[in-house]
Amino acid sequence: MSAGIAGLVASALIVPAASAADGDPHLPSIPRRPSVATPTTDQFIVKFKDPARSGSALRAQSFGRAAAKLGATAQDLRATASGARVIRTSKELGDGDAKKMLASLRADPAVAYAEPDVKLQAKFADPDDEFFPFQWNLSAETGGIRATRAWDVTQGSGQVVAVIDTGKTDHVDLDANMLPGYDMIANQDDARDGDGRDADATDEGDWSSAGQCVDGAAEMSSSWHGTHVAGIIAAVMNNNGEGIAGVAPKAKVLPVRVLGPCGGQLSDIADAIVWASGAPVDGVPANPNPARVINLSLGGTDPTDPTCPQTFQTAIDTATARGSVVVAAAGNEMAQASTSSPANCRNVIAVAASGRTGELAPYSNFGPAVDITAPGGDMTPTNATQPASGVMNGILSTLNDGPQTFGTEAYFFAEGTSAAAPHVSGAAALLMAQMGPTATPAAVEERLKRTARPMTGGCPQGCGAGRLDAASAVLHFNTVLAAGDFNGDGKADVLARENSGFLWLYPGNGSGGWLARKQMGSGWNGFTSLVAPGDFNGDRRADVLARDTTGAMWLYPGNGSGGWLARVKVGSGWNGFTAIVGAGDINGDGKADVLARDTTGALWLYPGNGRGGWLARTKVGSGWNSMTAIVGPGDVTGDRKADVLARDTAGVLWRYPNNGRGGFGAKVQVGSGWNSMTTITGRGDYSGDAKTDVLSVDTNGALWLYKGNGLGGFSSRTAAGSGWG
Repeated sequence: MSAGIAGLVASALIVPAASAADGDPHLPSIPRRPSVATPTTDQFIVKFKDPARSGSALRAQSFGRAAAKLGATAQDLRATASGARVIRTSKELGDGDAKKMLASLRADPAVAYAEPDVKLQAKFADPDDEFFPFQWNLSAETGGIRATRAWDVTQGSGQVVAVIDTGKTDHVDLDANMLPGYDMIANQDDARDGDGRDADATDEGDWSSAGQCVDGAAEMSSSWHGTHVAGIIAAVMNNNGEGIAGVAPKAKVLPVRVLGPCGGQLSDIADAIVWASGAPVDGVPANPNPARVINLSLGGTDPTDPTCPQTFQTAIDTATARGSVVVAAAGNEMAQASTSSPANCRNVIAVAASGRTGELAPYSNFGPAVDITAPGGDMTPTNATQPASGVMNGILSTLNDGPQTFGTEAYFFAEGTSAAAPHVSGAAALLMAQMGPTATPAAVEERLKRTARPMTGGCPQGCGAGRLDAASAVLHFNTVLAAGDFNGDGKADVLARENSGFLWLYPGNGSGGWLARKQMGSGWNGFTSLVAPGDFNGDRRADVLARDTTGAMWLYPGNGSGGWLARVKVGSGWNGFTAIVGAGDINGDGKADVLARDTTGALWLYPGNGRGGWLARTKVGSGWNSMTAIVGPGDVTGDRKADVLARDTAGVLWRYPNNGRGGFGAKVQVGSGWNSMTTITGRGDYSGDAKTDVLSVDTNGALWLYKGNGLGGFSSRTAAGSGWG
C-alpha cells in the first residue's frame, strides 16, 4: 500500500510577453502539492488465475468475504485491459485495513494477485518562436539537450507521442499537433464531465478544495499539467513567431486523460497505456493513432513495497511488445527511484532531472533504477531577497492561467521530473522518425543511453547513463573515416556518415580539433563500405571509394576544395570482402593502394595504377579474419613507408611495418585494451606536429586523438569530440 503518494512537484510561473525580458518578474506561482501522509483507498485490482472459470458469482463471494472482515461491502466495478477486476469497498480503508483487505484477497487460491488501485499524481516540478531564447533546455551546450542540432536531421514527422496526464487544453502553440485522444477516467466525480470515460480528452481542471486530497492541506489550483508536458514534447516551431518550440516539433501528441483532482487511479492509467499503444481495452473504441512513444510524467511511492505493481507491469509489457517506447518520470522525493512507480517497472526509460548547469536537480530521485537524466529545471532562488530570481532556470512550456476552469492560454516555467521525462519522449520521437518503422523500444533506449553526456560534476547518487543529448542520438555516425586533406587547406580532415545517410566533412583545424562541419551529400547509407585511399586518380586531391550493395566499387574524386567531381565505377564483385582499407602506397610505386580481406581471412593488395584503376592484385597475408579492425594510417614509424595497424579479438593493437616491397615485416604490439573502440581510423597529422596520428571512437561515442610519436607508437591521447558513435 502506498505510504506516500508523490505530490505534484510543480513550481510554475507565468511568463507573459511583456515581462519576458524583466530581470526580476513578479509573477504568480503554483505551489507544490503535498504528499499523502496517511493514505486511504477504497479501490483494489484483483486478477484471477483462470478468469474463464471465475464468474461473477465466484468473484462476488471472494470480494464480499474479504470486505466483510472489515465491516464493509465490495462492488465489482469493471475489468481492466489485462483481464483483472477493479473493485470498490463501501468505505475508505486506512493503511492497516487496506493491508488486511489485500491479505484476505491474496489468500484466496483462485487469485493470481491483488494490489491497491492507488492514485498516482503528476511528477511536475534558433527558431523564430518568441520565447525560444528562454528555452536553455533545448539549445544550451552545457545543460541543454542540443535539440537545435538534432533538428537538422529530424523533427519527429510522422510520430505519435501519447501524453498520459491531465488531458488537453486549447493552445495556439499545440493545436496543430494535437490528436483527439481519450478520457480514461472511469469515476464520474473525478472526471468532472458527468459521464466518466469518453472520447473527449479535455482537461476539466484538477483543482482541489482544502482538505480534499490530504487532511489539513490548502486548496489547490488546477495545474494544467498535461498541457505543460505536451508543449515540451511537441510545441509547434516557427509558427509566426509564437511561443516556444517542442523537442519534436513535427510529432503529434495523443492526449489520454487519467489525472483529475488528487491524482489518478492505477487501473485507469494502466488501461490508458494499453489503449495508447493500440491494444484493445474493454468498452473503449480502438485507438486510430497508436503511439510510438508513451510519456508518463506521473508516479507514486511505496517505501514499504518498492516494486512495480503487476497491473502497471502488464500494461507496460503490452505496450512495449507492440513497439511503443515507454518513458516515466523518476520522481521528486530526493530518494531512490526504485521506490517510485512506474519508474521502477521493467521496459521503462526512467528519467531523473538536471538543472541548468547539468547537475542532478536537488529534488530529483536517483539511483540504479534511473536510466537517463534530462533537463527538469532548478528554480531555487539565486538571490535570497528575490524569490523569483531562479524562475528562468526552470523549463518553459505551454499552460493555461485559469485557477480552476479554463482561463487564458499562457507560458509557464516549471521544475520537476515531470518536465524531464518529456524531453526524453521527444528525443525518442526524433529517433523513431530517423530510424524508421522497424525501430524497437530497446534500440531507441540503447541509442539514447549510449549517446548521453556525463553529468556536470559527476553523479555518485546514480543518474543513469548521464544527460540526454538529442544531437548525438540522431547524429549517430556509423562510419568515421580519416580522409587526409580533403578541402585543400593542408590539414587532415574527417568524413562521417550518419545512419540517415548524410555525409559530413569535419575539417581539421591543425591542432587536434575541428572547424565548422560541411554536408557533403545524402543517400550515402546505400554503401556498405567507404574507403579513403588518398589521391587515387593522380590529380593530387584526396578521393573516396564506395562499395554499393551489389558489390560495385565507385570512385568519388575529390575536387580539392571539399566537394566532388563526377563519380566513376572502378570495379565489381567487391561484396566478397569483409574489410576494405585505404592503405596508402603499400608497394612503393608512389601510387595509392587498397587492401581487402576476403571471407577466408586472406589479405589482398590491390595496387592503384595512379589513374583511378587497378593493377593485378597480389596476396599479402592469411589469417587476417582474427582481426576485428584493420587500419591504414600511412607512415607511423618515420621511414616513409605506409604501415598497417590491426586489432585482434583480445583488443591488442598490432603494427605491421611495411617492407617496401608490397608486404610486411614482423608485427609489433603497440597497445592493448582497444576492444572498447567501435572505430579506429587514421590518415594524416591531426595535431600539427608532423607525425601521423590515429583517431578512434569508443562505445560512448567519444572521439579520441592518439598522437603518433613518429616511432610507431603513441605519445598521448586527447578528447576530440563526443557524440560520434
